[in-house]
Amino acid sequence: MAKIIVAGAGHGGLVCAIKLARLGYSVTVFEKSQKSDMGLPQQDVFDKDTFTYIDLPAPKNITICKNQLTLVPSENAIAPLTLPQPEDEAIVMERKTLINHLLTLAEKSGVQIHYNCPVVEPVILGSRVAGVKTFEGDFYGDIIIDACGIDSPLRNNLPKFMNINREIKDFDVIYTYRAHFEKAPDVPDPDTYYDILAKEDGTVGFSWVVTEEDFVDILICRFSPPSQEEVLTELRKISEEYPHISKSFIRGGQYDKIPVCQPLGVLVADGYAAVGDSAFMTYPVKGSGISYAMKAGAMLADTIIKDSDHLFNAEALWDYQRRFFKEIGFTAGRLALLKNLLTYFTAQEINDILKSGIFTTEDLSQIMTNKLDTFFGAAGRALIRDKIRQMRENVILKEKFSDFAVWMGRLAVTETYLPNKYDRKDVQKWVERYNEFFNSIRKTV
Repeated sequence: MAKIIVAGAGHGGLVCAIKLARLGYSVTVFEKSQKSDMGLPQQDVFDKDTFTYIDLPAPKNITICKNQLTLVPSENAIAPLTLPQPEDEAIVMERKTLINHLLTLAEKSGVQIHYNCPVVEPVILGSRVAGVKTFEGDFYGDIIIDACGIDSPLRNNLPKFMNINREIKDFDVIYTYRAHFEKAPDVPDPDTYYDILAKEDGTVGFSWVVTEEDFVDILICRFSPPSQEEVLTELRKISEEYPHISKSFIRGGQYDKIPVCQPLGVLVADGYAAVGDSAFMTYPVKGSGISYAMKAGAMLADTIIKDSDHLFNAEALWDYQRRFFKEIGFTAGRLALLKNLLTYFTAQEINDILKSGIFTTEDLSQIMTNKLDTFFGAAGRALIRDKIRQMRENVILKEKFSDFAVWMGRLAVTETYLPNKYDRKDVQKWVERYNEFFNSIRKTV
């Protein structure tokens, strides 16, 4: 059977490794961390159907979460806006529980995992990714799966002709601080469960406060690395606004970096495929791309299994690319477009929108939930045109929403250029058009 190398023990890479090892493939994972350090000490939300989709057993301690969002404007005079409860249930679990579950499944399936073994760069032979350089030496495989994460040394060192690597620019990444705190005794919980706190300037970032039964989950997100002083200032501000949060720290306190941009325009090359954060497979609205990565890992495994010749060239792997974009990638790109609005509108303009009542909770729920694809269709464009007509008195908002309507149409056209089959010239045209679109709508600072 073919020899598979997985660079990095990311969620998508592990799912792919498990499924291939169960069918007899020789699978080796090289992971930079030691096993005990893997998985952040925090909970995350996932699509309920994730484990059914990947056809692997789920951990036992999974719970259903409410996940009902409340938008809290920067202006105190404006009432918070609670969105309707999403129709689709979501599940929540500890990240350490999930990663340990996947590592256990991998080991039981015969996957060989090398911990404390960072991947340094790819081994390129001709036009093919043939192996990886690690601290333990060079290793060769029939296909190299890149699950190294946002700063992948594999992706960052691929030749330009493969059309894969992409420079990370302003607003492509958020820097986060997350921690759990005990509740203050004898102080009632707020009426809302999951509050998204807008900042004075959208180019700064946002925060959230999630009130669980036994603790309060605080996340601080910024588009540039926050200093410790900035984090402490924001924590003090949040504690003043939410008196049910005590000063008793429970766990967390880690800083992390998360991609919040569109997926890579090209995921594959001869002997190579990217998955998870290596391919920017994120979900900026919900805040987690783990479900995306795990589903993509299952798609990649299916594509590898279908390649009976074991060539694993770009032509054979393009089915993974097509399937990912059809099922997930285009939706992720639309979410990235919506994320751009956070930096395009000022806080005062957001306040003006909420005060005007032009957008209802149902409208915002459609944008923020699984109805996103419907929103980007003909009905969504009609909705935006109707809202623009209601903005006659605010010229600036009208112009900005008109821009957004144009972006929606341009993105829909761009999606049609994804090639059905791999041809290097066609793929290059596709990725240039895809990247140019997102660069053209980017706000710079």
